[in-house]
Amino acid sequence: MSRAAEVAASIPLGNRFIIGLCVCVFLLQTILNLDLHDFTLCPRNVLYQHEYYRIFTSCVFHGGLLHIGFNMMSTAAIGSLLEKRFGTLRHLFTVFLGMFLTSWTYILVACLLSWACRYDKLVYQHSVGFSGVLFQLSVLEANLSPNSTRSVFGMVQVPAYLYPWALLVALQIFMPNISFVGHLSGIFVGTLQLYGVLDALVLPSDEYLRAMDDWPSLQQIAAREGYVRTPTDGSSSISHVRDPSALLSGIRRGLVMVLKLVKDFLETVRVIIFGRGRGNENIRLGLSGRHGSDEGDASRDALIGNGEIAEGDNGDWVGLPSVSSPSSEVESSIV
Repeated sequence: MSRAAEVAASIPLGNRFIIGLCVCVFLLQTILNLDLHDFTLCPRNVLYQHEYYRIFTSCVFHGGLLHIGFNMMSTAAIGSLLEKRFGTLRHLFTVFLGMFLTSWTYILVACLLSWACRYDKLVYQHSVGFSGVLFQLSVLEANLSPNSTRSVFGMVQVPAYLYPWALLVALQIFMPNISFVGHLSGIFVGTLQLYGVLDALVLPSDEYLRAMDDWPSLQQIAAREGYVRTPTDGSSSISHVRDPSALLSGIRRGLVMVLKLVKDFLETVRVIIFGRGRGNENIRLGLSGRHGSDEGDASRDALIGNGEIAEGDNGDWVGLPSVSSPSSEVESSIV
């Protein structure tokens, strides 16, 4: 058996189906040269043109080979762990319900921002990709992990339960074109499931799932390699992991952490661009202690030229010039 076949065999049946679905859709999208904007999630098109199919197509379509590659590798890792613990049926219910809820959460946030803040960008913006659901699954996986901490891109250690929030901020910093609201919607839905809200309202009970495992119509599927039956000890429900009464506290703690990371990042950018001292008197380009010498002045002139960009009227460095971004009629983001 080849290495690729071994990896595929190690992925449970339900997760294999989800990955196969996304890959097949991407192949059709590429071969038929489909217009991606016809399948993305655009709140305006869903609400005013009643294109409700976008709720699901936006989750299985992707913006490119790297986009689907990263998403499917993450799905194989995170989804397989959850399916092996909770069973194939609950995993499939979780994923498809997640597609529905994360998309509608995105639409709700876009409408609220438009109504309350007159911010209409999200209403017209197109987003596409599976990673909204991935963030939902990452909330569940991070809180079930036996490890107390997680590394974010090998740069910083955070508590495991805060890992999805830290990843949300880190991805937005390094890849600003991705959909922040799409990922945040996934975290919100995952948090609801973590605290048992979805189990109580929409997800089927363990007893019902175990009965489904024995349905005659599902026996051929249940007999296939990789199918995981619902556990008999009641552990397929994740609501026992967290006390539902602590839901608001958990959300508030995550938001505080996000705001702190954003504040620290903005402070770092400010220091990098403008320096710490008033007028940037502490910054000397290419000088090492000889501020007043002719050689130092010559070195400074050689480094920054005639001061057309780097100097203000008083000779102090005033930071980088602003660069305007090109505008486009239709903006897109990936999730």
